[in-house]
Amino acid sequence: MNDQDNNLLPEEEQGFKLVDAFTEAKSFDGQDVSSDDFKFVQQDKSIHDVKFNTKPTTFFRDAMRRFAKNKSSVVGGIILGILFLLAIILPIDGVIPFNTTIGGNSDKVNILNYETNLPPKIFDIGTGFLDGTLEMKNQPYPLDSEGNYIGLGASADCVVSIGDVYTGYSNSYSSDGEGGYATVTRNVDSSAENTGIGWMYSASYEYDISQYNYTLSFTLGWANAEGYVQPEFDVLFFANNKYYPLTDYSLEYGEIGQKEDNEATVYPYKTQEVNLTTLLKNNEAIQTDFPDATTLTGSVGLIFKADTNNKTAIYVHDVTLSSDNENSREKAQLANRSFDDANELVGQPLTINNQPNTRYWANNSSTQFNPTDALTSRCDIVYDMYEVKYGLNTITIAQSVLDNWVSQGLVEYTDGNPASYKKTELGANNNDVYVESIVQDNGGTLRANVIMWKYLGYDHMPKHIFGTDSKGRDLLKYVFSGLRTSLLLGIIVAAINIFIGVVWGSISGYFGGKVDLIMERFVDILSGIPWIVLMTVLIIKMGQSFFVFSLALCLTGWIGTEAVTRSQFYRYKGREYVLASRTLGARAPRLIFRHILPNAIGTIVTNSILMVPSVIFNEATISYLGLGLQGLDSLGVILSDNQNLLNQYPYQLIVPAVIISLLMICFNLFGNGLRDAFNPSLKGSD
Repeated sequence: MNDQDNNLLPEEEQGFKLVDAFTEAKSFDGQDVSSDDFKFVQQDKSIHDVKFNTKPTTFFRDAMRRFAKNKSSVVGGIILGILFLLAIILPIDGVIPFNTTIGGNSDKVNILNYETNLPPKIFDIGTGFLDGTLEMKNQPYPLDSEGNYIGLGASADCVVSIGDVYTGYSNSYSSDGEGGYATVTRNVDSSAENTGIGWMYSASYEYDISQYNYTLSFTLGWANAEGYVQPEFDVLFFANNKYYPLTDYSLEYGEIGQKEDNEATVYPYKTQEVNLTTLLKNNEAIQTDFPDATTLTGSVGLIFKADTNNKTAIYVHDVTLSSDNENSREKAQLANRSFDDANELVGQPLTINNQPNTRYWANNSSTQFNPTDALTSRCDIVYDMYEVKYGLNTITIAQSVLDNWVSQGLVEYTDGNPASYKKTELGANNNDVYVESIVQDNGGTLRANVIMWKYLGYDHMPKHIFGTDSKGRDLLKYVFSGLRTSLLLGIIVAAINIFIGVVWGSISGYFGGKVDLIMERFVDILSGIPWIVLMTVLIIKMGQSFFVFSLALCLTGWIGTEAVTRSQFYRYKGREYVLASRTLGARAPRLIFRHILPNAIGTIVTNSILMVPSVIFNEATISYLGLGLQGLDSLGVILSDNQNLLNQYPYQLIVPAVIISLLMICFNLFGNGLRDAFNPSLKGSD
């Protein structure tokens, strides 16, 4: 400000006052100011750039740093890694030693599907949880009236505990039933005439009527029940598909038996006994068909005559066939051709181990056979199912197997009647000898009581952590073998779908306009075709295989990824950095893959990661319809095979379901973490 300007100001504002921090205020008139009146505040300080304390990083490193801070995503990734690793290792032969096929020992036979439906076992017996036990409700009491074990397994060692025992009378077949009667009934049959209400007969036997007397005794009864009448009956001989009535008998009144609760059960009854040899020799029809025969081969039984106007019923208390032949084997065979209660008659198979069941009494299809008043004892039993399967069991062996044991000096065996058996000193001290005893039945069949885990070739009694399925496969190995197939399918299909979807969506979203319109109309047409129809047509035309199923999943599976990619391109293609790159001469491929796609990668990655469990779920769904990977191990096939076992063996469905659930949850957590990690807008943030 010059003097002239200063003079224009009011008098009180003319001039300046200099205020010094160290001196009093001075007037400023341009005469008394010196350099000492001015001081630099930072005259001893240096000014320069500050050094960065952080290290330079890449986009990938920054993404991984952010991902590592997401604890739930890290846990999901770790679980996924473990599942992937187990899916590779566990299905390898030899990793899990408990196979369901038997080793190469020539003494052994291949028992298919033996180790079926075993419960999971991790802990020892007695823990009550995952210990290989199974509680069975309303089971027959495992001891008979003489205290002999008659339970599920061959040895009483398999019983862990027995609940309260309750007894009662049953009118249906039960393995624990004692006493009772066989009820033989038939409805009115106006066409029956004299053909009989039906018949019951024993297994076939050779009768030497020239030397021995055969006796048939029977106790029959009739209940005077309303609507039923008493039938007549004949003694029957059945040979060459023809029956021969031998003689007529009738019933008399009396009391068959009495229940233990003192409630009398009164039936008309009569015990009768006939000389079968005499009847066979004197029957004219038999003599005509078998002239001068000294032996006759056939079945003996009773035929009940029908009533054309009324229902008929009869009670069979016992039937016994005996002989005066002193040959012990023949007497034993013939003595077994009898039954003394309803449970010996009803529900018994015609053959056992392909041999005739000598206690079996057959009936024709028009005759109803039911037990009546059989005394039963029931209880709840906890069984050690591993002892049942792998403990002492009875198997049929060939003579060559027994001869091999004898030749090795492990067994001493003398064939005869009865046959004798014992272990040698070498056999008793050899841990590999699994046979405990040998029995030769009346038909000459050899049956051995063996320790099954040794017989199956194991070094020790197996433990199946997840149990076994209905075909005897170890569920741990089977499930992870299925997981390997499912993951392989999911990864291959997801990779193909991601590639197609990203390329298609990038082109459609970047160029827009007519290109986008044409491409989207094609997508609309393809997405309008039901996928299940497409799948069915491909399977019918090309067969049911891994390739066909993968192809069906790839035909429309990429549409979701395409839609996400297209929307992301519409979002980013108008941003300033894209316009700047285009202005500088960047072409479409560079703009798509270097500028737009990396910014959209987070959303695309999440969508892609979730495609793997989605494919696995689709395969599981299709497997229920029988169109899945049938013949291959996969989680979908396992769930499909075991869906009907939920009530009886729930673990066979729960285990693969848990694995699929873990996959879905972990893929979700892992995908969400990757989405946030690869989001460029979050670069450098915490």
